[in-house]
Amino acid sequence: MNDMDLDTILAVVSNPVRRSILRKLAREMHYPLQLSRELNISQQSIMKHLKVLEDNNLVMVVVQKSGTGGPPRKYYVSTGRFSIVIDIAPSVFNEEIRVFEIVVEEGALPASREEMDSGELAAKKGKLMELATEIDEINQKLHDVEEERRGLMQEKERRMKEVYELLELLCEGYEERKVLRYILEEDNISIGRMSEMLNMREMDIESIMRRLEDLGLLELHRKIIYM
Repeated sequence: MNDMDLDTILAVVSNPVRRSILRKLAREMHYPLQLSRELNISQQSIMKHLKVLEDNNLVMVVVQKSGTGGPPRKYYVSTGRFSIVIDIAPSVFNEEIRVFEIVVEEGALPASREEMDSGELAAKKGKLMELATEIDEINQKLHDVEEERRGLMQEKERRMKEVYELLELLCEGYEERKVLRYILEEDNISIGRMSEMLNMREMDIESIMRRLEDLGLLELHRKIIYM
């Protein structure tokens, strides 16, 4: 899923079993038999779902040696890093994928519990509590951001409703309203992209935009990118 196609992502994660697998792998890597037992689903079914997730770059296989001298075991780990945002309201529709990256610092593998003395073990417990506090703070910040976003979306919906009512008065027909709505809602506009999304010929879009500019309803130089 290198191009992060929204339709493909939604199709993959629409399956509740695959979401359950991702939820498990986000917390700890598992091997297929573990997932089968945890989710009470046949291992054959688990493998099919893992194949879909792996094909779409949401999980990957990690091979680890057995601690008991047995053959190496295949574990699955979660690899996706993105958020899906879909806003639906009477005057608003938005869909986007927000990709984020993190930098993971490589370091020495931690010692096993048996290899740590009492001082090291106490330090690890202290670090765990410190991280738990930091996670609580991050969760609160995320909550605050979402609350602010919710308020902004309500404000946007009210204003977009007013915009659409004004378009009904100021535009001559449906095609003009369609073009102007698209331009108002998008950040960067290309004629080619508009043609594709609106299912209109580029020459028709350009003609409408010139008319809108003449009417004082559009500033072409600010947002239009001819590509």
